[in-house]
Amino acid sequence: QIPASTTINDYLVGYLEIPQNSQSAAYTMVASDTGKHIYHPVADTSARTWTIPSNASVPYPIGTTLTFVNDLGAGTVTLSITSDTLVFAPSGATGSRTLAAGGVCTALKMSATRWIISGSGIS
Repeated sequence: QIPASTTINDYLVGYLEIPQNSQSAAYTMVASDTGKHIYHPVADTSARTWTIPSNASVPYPIGTTLTFVNDLGAGTVTLSITSDTLVFAPSGATGSRTLAAGGVCTALKMSATRWIISGSGIS
């Protein structure tokens, strides 16, 4: 039985929002990006490359999500991965992906060295 003094906040774990990490340069994800969205602002019209590091470098737990947002008018973002595998849903193609301006996608870690990515504006 739950004590009467218990509040809903006693059971909440993790973020209740998706915190932002704004990037206007080449960027490699870090452990603290877990559960956040990496944002490419509209003011940055240059193409950028963002990299998901290998499991050997940053051992994200299975189930980790990384969300990528490329604002309208921003340059394209290439989402790459080092030695692990990035699978594009639903085609099953592997390798780097391109996120167009206005695109939003999420990568989900499925196993130690395998991620799946899907969303809108991604090819």
